[in-house]
Amino acid sequence: MPTFNYQAANHQGAMSKGRVTAVSVDQAGEQLKELGLIPLELKPVKSSAAAWSRGRRGPHWSIEEKILFTRKFSSLIKAGIPLLTVIEMISRQSPSPQIAGALSRVGDSIANGNTLHGSLTAFPSLFDAIYLGTVRAGEATGQLDGVLDHLAEFLEREMDTRRKIKEALRYPIMVVAAIIAAAVVVLKFVVPQFTAFYQNYGGTLPAPTRALMFASELAGTLWWLIFPLGGLAWAGWRWINHTPRGQLWRDTRLLKLPLAGMLIVKIAVSRFARLFSVLFSAGVPATMALETAAEGVGNRVVADEVAEMGRRMAAGGAIITTSSAAVIPNLVYQMIDIGFESGEVDRMLLEVARHYEQEIDYDVRKITDRLQPFLLLFLAAGVLGLAMAVLLPLWNLTTLFKP
Repeated sequence: MPTFNYQAANHQGAMSKGRVTAVSVDQAGEQLKELGLIPLELKPVKSSAAAWSRGRRGPHWSIEEKILFTRKFSSLIKAGIPLLTVIEMISRQSPSPQIAGALSRVGDSIANGNTLHGSLTAFPSLFDAIYLGTVRAGEATGQLDGVLDHLAEFLEREMDTRRKIKEALRYPIMVVAAIIAAAVVVLKFVVPQFTAFYQNYGGTLPAPTRALMFASELAGTLWWLIFPLGGLAWAGWRWINHTPRGQLWRDTRLLKLPLAGMLIVKIAVSRFARLFSVLFSAGVPATMALETAAEGVGNRVVADEVAEMGRRMAAGGAIITTSSAAVIPNLVYQMIDIGFESGEVDRMLLEVARHYEQEIDYDVRKITDRLQPFLLLFLAAGVLGLAMAVLLPLWNLTTLFKP
């Protein structure tokens, strides 16, 4: 029977956390209500086997589809249409049968008396922790439409950041792909002709051509290693991306990359600032907002630091950390501290987000500019190597016919 982690409040407003075992998320919510608790969050506890395979389960959608859904949802709620009707309308308009089915089940859950947040929890492949936390905040404060608008803006910023990074990586990928494609064509169609010709006349191919042939023969001999190495790579990839230890190992090393490390920090900080601003402005308590925002920064190291910030705040300590291992820039801590003192935390966080979004744009351009000379050298070396492997046999043909 599935087990769910819950976060709930009693009728006096006291918060509590724990686990409950039930057949479904709906029954888990009913059990908590019988105990006099108001369920705020219910998450299924994943076993290790389920965690490794969860990426293949459930419907999925692109970030563009998620933004469109959120915008439609917000607009229909603002128009005063009942929540259940809104879900049914969007479900009928969805071009994907899987997503339409999922939304239909969300509507059924709401019709049975569950909250929107509790109903969306059943589909983690569509609604991540950030989406669920934001919806929970909107329901709790009665500002669901406004919170969804802010969430859509956050997703649009996220999509824009991804687009910029993809554009920066497009040129390097094209260069590497072009060199690999040219090498395959030369090895497949050109070098075999020279090999047969030189063998007929007892000649020796030039060293660059022999080196290229050796690499090709080595790859042909060791082709059977592709399957075990591919299996190990797949297992390692799953471990890195779907276990806390793997994510921490990956993200710690990503932050140490030259040029890209600081860019990753700025992306995580801009996400954190926008998410915290959205949640806090919706009336979510600061500690809960920090806990929810930590799940959406995209880097385990930064997420742990944000969670630690929330624990210090819950214990009555200072926001600003004195740890030398802190990754988040001190400017962010100072802006949050000033925001709490002035009562304008959400505005200060938006300023932080805008500042780092501008920094991200600048860093992406800077990395692209710095990579171009190295890419040109790599391209020139690849073209020169292939040219020598092809042209030297032609130039040496005269030696085969000398008396």
